[in-house]
Amino acid sequence: MKKKYTLFTVAALSLFALGACSTTTPTKKETSNSATKASSTTEAATNTEYKVGDTIVFKDVAEITITNVAWTDERNSASDIVANKVLLVTYNLTNLTDDYVVGEDIDLYVNNKSTESYPVGTILETIAAGRSIEGATAAFAVNEDGTAELEVEPGFQINSKLKPAVVSIELPK
Repeated sequence: MKKKYTLFTVAALSLFALGACSTTTPTKKETSNSATKASSTTEAATNTEYKVGDTIVFKDVAEITITNVAWTDERNSASDIVANKVLLVTYNLTNLTDDYVVGEDIDLYVNNKSTESYPVGTILETIAAGRSIEGATAAFAVNEDGTAELEVEPGFQINSKLKPAVVSIELPK
């Protein structure tokens, strides 16, 4: 029994060490008006500014495109989260890895302060390898005006070394 436990521990530590050694920097997928021209990727996220509509490629993990950012009047009466306004972020995601859990991919920062997720219109769903989802949503409680950024990073991944991509957004009026 002790031998099996030791073997399992060594295997688990080896997998963890291999995952911790790699990092993935997101890139921006360029789109083209020509249907015959293939999509390409550009410099790493550190040299790229993202905006709503850009496809962010996390190599061998996922492609995420923020498609819309809008206020919603929907509220969750069961929630004790204080929200002067609720921002609903809509996005598309293509899974480039094994099963992928959609729903923990985006965080909102206003004036460099983290906001709370708000429980309306959000999803938590698993999609298989090679599959995609359109119109996934995430909602956030916003209690102040100012500069806003979305941090996009594949959630629930074993490889925690993924670098988040930052999408600057204009808060809707």
